[in-house]
Amino acid sequence: MKTLPWKKLGLLGILALAIVTAIYFLGFRKTAQGSQAINPAFGEYVTTYTAGVISSGSTIRIIFSKDAVDSSQVGAETSVKLFDFSPKISGTTTWHDKRTVEFKPAARMLSGQVYEVAFALSKLFPVASELSSFRYTFQVVPQNFELTINNIKPYVKTELKRQKIEGTVQTSDFASDEEVEKLMTAQQEGTALKVNWTHLGEGKQHVFVVEEVSRKEKASQVNLNLNGKSLGITQTKEETVDIPALGDFKVMRVYVEQGNSQHVVLQFSDPLNDKQDLSGLITIAELNSLDFEIKDNEVSVTDRRCWQQQQAHSIRVTMMIKGSKLSDEASALPHT
Repeated sequence: MKTLPWKKLGLLGILALAIVTAIYFLGFRKTAQGSQAINPAFGEYVTTYTAGVISSGSTIRIIFSKDAVDSSQVGAETSVKLFDFSPKISGTTTWHDKRTVEFKPAARMLSGQVYEVAFALSKLFPVASELSSFRYTFQVVPQNFELTINNIKPYVKTELKRQKIEGTVQTSDFASDEEVEKLMTAQQEGTALKVNWTHLGEGKQHVFVVEEVSRKEKASQVNLNLNGKSLGITQTKEETVDIPALGDFKVMRVYVEQGNSQHVVLQFSDPLNDKQDLSGLITIAELNSLDFEIKDNEVSVTDRRCWQQQQAHSIRVTMMIKGSKLSDEASALPHT
């Protein structure tokens, strides 16, 4: 919802308020087109309204500065046509309270679409002719997706030949289970692999597991192909996941995880002995007091005092894994 700053409007004149620029979590930036000036005189009647960039499943609300209906109409659908949209949106209009009217679309709105709203204010209040229709625009979030590979690990610590790939697909807006499950296919050396899904985050977070990945005597690859056609978009992506050879023990991934305190997570190609003493085997430059937590093929490394002192800066850490089985080096850059 957007609140009209009417006092500021009185000083600065007519401002373009209907559309705001949205900056998305994917790094995608887009401004809705078709924004228009709002007559500050509407401030006598309208205080807040749904505008900017919204989800495809959002309702559209307008809140007035004074009662527009009596209590008998609250919670009831109105037969009076108050909202007019271009392009057209089918739906119902209900009074949320005596000052709030809400339009609920019958179906999800079109991804990325800019809609023009014309609200018949004159059907509620006696207004001057130039205020008879309250007009503004909003845009629906453009749908897109981001793929993240979270881990490659065996089902059982002692059976390294049977592996699984864990990952996440994040969508910028709601996507149904069926749409997402048609999004991605997985193959290993020409053999199709099954993908199982768990859907979270109000239809925006989709966790997957690529099942029965074979780890062989020679290194291989799993190819993930994503096609946004099922989401109604043209975006595509191909991701290659390297599967190391049996006996090839190495660091697969290093990243910094934020929480109450920052910690570095190292993922290995093989599970580790959870009783292994890692002192001196894993070191971080300039940090001397480290705590380790082993879980399957992951090691969490924490030095709370030093991390907290430096977390406001861009610091690069280097892990040295030494020993008869592995000598490797990797880097991670914490978020600031």
